[in-house]
Amino acid sequence: MAFQMYMVVFHGEFSQGTSRAVQQHIHKLNGFTLMVMKTGIIVAFDDSLVPAVQGHPGVKMVGGVTLSPHGYAADRLQRIFAENLSKQIQIKTE
Repeated sequence: MAFQMYMVVFHGEFSQGTSRAVQQHIHKLNGFTLMVMKTGIIVAFDDSLVPAVQGHPGVKMVGGVTLSPHGYAADRLQRIFAENLSKQIQIKTE
């Protein structure tokens, strides 16, 4: 599995229903939502699943995301991504 970050852009104007449906679709593919925006979402999933995500009717475009380690907001974005990711990961205890 080669997880990558992607920006997924929605068709048309922002809709809670579309956003939720696309996020659920990605979650079913074992992906994670890192950030929600008005135009789409930033997610992480296995790169082999790009066609499956692009095939969702609410998705207009899927494009790769890379943060510059020296970028102005990279540290802040990484903290936001980590916080949102931590809310989605279930820790198994025995």
